[in-house]
Amino acid sequence: MRFWVREIAGWLLVLLGLFVFYICFAVLVLTEGPWLFEAIFLTVIGVVIFRSGIHLLKVAVAARVCLQAQRLPEPNPPRPTSAGRPVKV
Repeated sequence: MRFWVREIAGWLLVLLGLFVFYICFAVLVLTEGPWLFEAIFLTVIGVVIFRSGIHLLKVAVAARVCLQAQRLPEPNPPRPTSAGRPVKV
């Protein structure tokens, strides 16, 4: 259940990062004059937010994989031959 919270938070951060990138685009293209100084700081903020969201998504997927791996049964051990050694395939 905890990984769902991380995954939702990750997607929210990714969307927020994309929104910040849109604001950067609007500041550079849709305004009267390009405000380069403001856009630089917004771009850095957007990159940090976006990468944080991607990291949370990776952690949530890793947690889900670990939970599924714990539920899987162990594979059967190799059967010994008449000589007592396992068979190599």
